[in-house]
Amino acid sequence: MVTQNMKRHKAMMTGGALLVCLGLLFPLFTQYVWFDIVVKIREAINAGDSGHLILASASANFLYAVQCTMLFLGVMLVIHQSELKQTMKRIEVYLLSFSVILVLHWLNGLVFDLPWEPISTIMALLITLFLFERLFEETYNFIQVSIVSVQVFFAFQWLNIMPLFSIYRIGQSDISYSIKIAGVYLQAATVLNFTGFAFFLPFITSAFITATLFMSYSKNIHMMRENYEKESEIRNMRAKALENRIYQEVKSLVHDLKTPLVTIRGLNSLLTLSNNQGKLEEYSDRIENSVTKMSEMISSFLYESSRQKLKATDLISYIRAQLPLEDEKIKFDIHIEGELPEIYVNKIRIARAVINILENAIIVPYKHPYKLIRMDVKPEDDKLLIIIQDNGIGINEADLPRIWEVGYSTNNTSGLGLPFAKQIIEDNEGTIAVSSQPDQGTSVTISLPLDIRFIEDQQERQR
Repeated sequence: MVTQNMKRHKAMMTGGALLVCLGLLFPLFTQYVWFDIVVKIREAINAGDSGHLILASASANFLYAVQCTMLFLGVMLVIHQSELKQTMKRIEVYLLSFSVILVLHWLNGLVFDLPWEPISTIMALLITLFLFERLFEETYNFIQVSIVSVQVFFAFQWLNIMPLFSIYRIGQSDISYSIKIAGVYLQAATVLNFTGFAFFLPFITSAFITATLFMSYSKNIHMMRENYEKESEIRNMRAKALENRIYQEVKSLVHDLKTPLVTIRGLNSLLTLSNNQGKLEEYSDRIENSVTKMSEMISSFLYESSRQKLKATDLISYIRAQLPLEDEKIKFDIHIEGELPEIYVNKIRIARAVINILENAIIVPYKHPYKLIRMDVKPEDDKLLIIIQDNGIGINEADLPRIWEVGYSTNNTSGLGLPFAKQIIEDNEGTIAVSSQPDQGTSVTISLPLDIRFIEDQQERQR
């Protein structure tokens, strides 16, 4: 990274030095264009047409603007990429830049015997430095700076051909002075003044507007980048939180596996003590059942799409066994209506989903003498309904749509329980709905699909 930054600084300093050289040699490269400008001035006098003066002015002003822009950008690149910027104050950096650019213009005039316009150049340079400070500090983009700079220099060059400003020593170079003399000769001084203002005002206004737009665009990009980084951080935090949730689920699975393991171990010890063939077969069958149970539990956890046919009563019993309630202030009631059918779900994951919802009901604050958690289980059409109700403080209606967002919580929890449960239930082709009112508790309704064979048997009976 350090090597790349050093290469970048060297490349930009080299580019700045090249721009300075091009700016100093610019009159040499464009001498034929300057000669053509002189020809246009003569044609204007000979033809008595002030239009040629306007074309000559536009050409001369454009050349001045391009040269000034190259010198300005070259000096700013070299100084801002050098160590001077690190050792000098900001005002000192801009004073140095201002002085170096003026000296380069003066040397350029001496070398090529070309008079230059110090007053308009100084005014344009002050405006450009002002915009540079605001624009470059915001965008760090020299291309955008060059677009604004050329507009400023081009705008101020139009002051040089306006006879109105001659008394202020503006427009004293050979080309500018010749254009104004020709304009007076052709009685077109008013035309030159009007044309100068007509170009100066729009271009200087455009420079400020362009700089403002570039800065606004840069701020928007910066804000978008910050928002993207924040969103990435939030996604990473959520991913870590989900990983933690999975870790907790693994711990729960390991805890659940202890029961069949203890059974296997105990029965295995009995095998060595018993000589009764009937007992041995019984112990062997029970060990086989425990191993099968463990295998099913591991498969259910590892394979999310794994689903089994099981009795709904087995699921409820398993959930109840995993939810010890030691707090005397919490009353937990289970009501089963009618004969529970067989369901077709991933037992372990569905159990964990329901347990998550019950844990939420346990920790929610309440205002009553005791907390009541009621779980109603009943068949309805081709679904098994599990309805969990509590008498807690409830949830505001405005907050209900957000309870499914990862990380959102109304009780200072991790905000993972409900999204986790919703995903598992929907993966098993079930649905979950929450209704709540402040101070009146919360009701969660879960519907799970029945085993298709059970549904067919029910339909056959009805026939």
